[in-house]
Amino acid sequence: MRSAFTIFITLFLISGQGLCFKVHGCTGGSLLFKCMYSNQKSSDVENDGAYFSRDNPYKMVINTKIQSCWSHNGRFAVYDDEIRKFILVLIKNLSREDDGTYTCGHDHKWNHNVELVVKSESSCGTSVIQASYAGQETTIICKYQDKFKKSTKVFYTLNGDPVHMLNSSSQSSVKRFSLSDSHKDHFNVTISSVSAEDDGDYLCGVERSDDQRSSSITHITFIQKIHLNVTNKITSVQVQAYIGRIVFIKCKFPQKIKENKKFFMRAESQKIMLDEQNQWIHHDNVHMYDNTTEGHLKVFISDLSAANEGTYRCGVNIDQDDLYTEVKLNVNKAGDFHSSSEAAFIGESVKLTCIHREKNTVNHICKENHDKICQNIVSSNKGRVQISDSTDGVFTVSISNVSVRDAGVYWCGAKTRDTHLTFISLTTKLELTLTMQPVMGREGDSAEIRCPNEDHNLSEIKYFYKGKCFTQEVPIIRSDEGHIKRPHISMKDNTELNVFTVNISSLRAEDAGIYCCVVRDMFIISTELMIIMKEVPVIHKASVRGSASISCKCIRKHTQHQRFFCKGNQPNICVHAGVLVSFNKPANSRFSLTDECSAGVFTVNISQLTEEDSGKYWCGEESSGSFLFTEVHLNVNTETNMPDPNSANSEFSVIVVVSVCLILIAGCLLLLFFKKKYYSKQVRTGITSSADRRQTADHETDQEEIQDSSPLYSVQLPTIPSDGLLYASVSFQKHGESLVEAAVAFNKDETHCDYASVNHRLTHN
Repeated sequence: MRSAFTIFITLFLISGQGLCFKVHGCTGGSLLFKCMYSNQKSSDVENDGAYFSRDNPYKMVINTKIQSCWSHNGRFAVYDDEIRKFILVLIKNLSREDDGTYTCGHDHKWNHNVELVVKSESSCGTSVIQASYAGQETTIICKYQDKFKKSTKVFYTLNGDPVHMLNSSSQSSVKRFSLSDSHKDHFNVTISSVSAEDDGDYLCGVERSDDQRSSSITHITFIQKIHLNVTNKITSVQVQAYIGRIVFIKCKFPQKIKENKKFFMRAESQKIMLDEQNQWIHHDNVHMYDNTTEGHLKVFISDLSAANEGTYRCGVNIDQDDLYTEVKLNVNKAGDFHSSSEAAFIGESVKLTCIHREKNTVNHICKENHDKICQNIVSSNKGRVQISDSTDGVFTVSISNVSVRDAGVYWCGAKTRDTHLTFISLTTKLELTLTMQPVMGREGDSAEIRCPNEDHNLSEIKYFYKGKCFTQEVPIIRSDEGHIKRPHISMKDNTELNVFTVNISSLRAEDAGIYCCVVRDMFIISTELMIIMKEVPVIHKASVRGSASISCKCIRKHTQHQRFFCKGNQPNICVHAGVLVSFNKPANSRFSLTDECSAGVFTVNISQLTEEDSGKYWCGEESSGSFLFTEVHLNVNTETNMPDPNSANSEFSVIVVVSVCLILIAGCLLLLFFKKKYYSKQVRTGITSSADRRQTADHETDQEEIQDSSPLYSVQLPTIPSDGLLYASVSFQKHGESLVEAAVAFNKDETHCDYASVNHRLTHN
């Protein structure tokens, strides 16, 4: 400010010698007045010294022979201006003891008497420290009492030489300064483009006159003192980050210098200047962005290491000077922060779990772009993205109706805000992969795969790969091909639905697998084509509490293929969300698989069946994402007379019943044969001999004796024989306890027994 303006108001114009005038000050304030030279030639006083002294008691306050320069002695200062013929006297920090009579003049040549009146005023003597940053605009507020509303307002600087003054009735020669009066209780002084030279002390005052003299005889009473602290360092902020993670820093600068060039530097190192604005600039592991619209400098540091720890400056250039924010970067050990992968189907919802350690922060999530710079996703996806409140350093991010643009790498962390700087410590890495729902096709039929396509990609070339994407140099089909290389595959754009479709006809087992839809290098999305083999569904019946053994056909004989068995109406549902049983992953102890593919099958065993086990199952084979299925129906019914498997005698009873029933079947066949001959004879003769009746009676007596023995059994024959269904009831007893009852049914076709069924049950008295 040494090149600033010099404006003086006329304090008074006095001629003659020994003139007395009065000036007013207030405790704590300052006072400025002017003593004009007497009517003498300049040669008469050019060697005399200017002075200011107190009369009673006499005391030389200050004197000097230096002209056109301020001379200081504690609270007092004088300025001898021989060109304009006056002496300026400044008294700072007035007190009641300063009240009295003084003399100003040149030694032995001329002098004026000055009466100083110091009063106590409530609003006087205030001192304010005001901070400002280089390049900013700052406004100083000067307050005054109501009695000074109509007075001329004065702003005065104590910095350097010569005297700098601005009043409300004049214009400043320095355009950066302006004064405006509210005419109520304060006036404002605005300084634009503040620089380091503006640092220093300023005085706010009012012009006053001696009440007993002309209003032209004036002086200035300074009511308020302001110390303007101008600094290049806006602020200093501690930033916490972690090894192997990311930190994002945003420095804010005044809007009036938002288009000035920004820089980022490590202390005592070379500046990294951003010559290109509104685009990302890459330097090692640091990305920087000069946002001239908002006046921000964005700094993105990835893959942090211990070597990145230190003090940095993010700043802006101002008239060959710098304005900066000091960043003290602390890089800590990563600790237990984790990385994970999530998968979701297009159109569904997904939840991402984030972990951070910082307190009093805001939860934050961002997504990497193609340059691996993590950009905020919430502002552009409001409604679809919801962030939960943090609990014990954990919060969740829910994304609904996911689309292809949501796939990628996400970073979660905590945002910390400061007045001039915001930083985000990104600690949790999450990779979200998206797939389409599996497509089902039956052997010999056709399958249509719909690949998503963004609006702005309609004119781009589409590719369709099988297997891991880009592992083949040539896709199986592309949209700009002039001819079809594979007759059973075709591609077509559907602009209304924003998809392109791939149709595969005459499906074969080898068509099963993972496919990738690719639009140039913008996005890649995969899906699975699952093939249901053209086999007659296997139907298996079983009873509750029994077991089932189901044979599945091995379509591929290679031993490295994964065989499995799952339940569900559709195989794609049962594979991804149902009960899946494989050799390496049994669902529970009731299920087991046996590989017999050398014989063309693998066997699934299910024990302890329940009615809930009924339903549709799928025998499956998988190899590198290629799924083949055959259909199985299992019917479990409740019509069973099998013994309780938990009974201690069940196994023994079953063996006894089966053995006895076999004997009975043979005996009954013989008995029926003789009975038939006997009845045939009776019919022919119509006569029954008394000997036969006696023999029959003897036989019944023998039967009663047999029933009294232990163990015993009885056979009840049908009373009316026929050529159709025959049966016999058999009872077993042991020591008076009924063990087993068995019913044996025979089906007779002409003269021989085709089959017999045995039903038995255990009874306990």
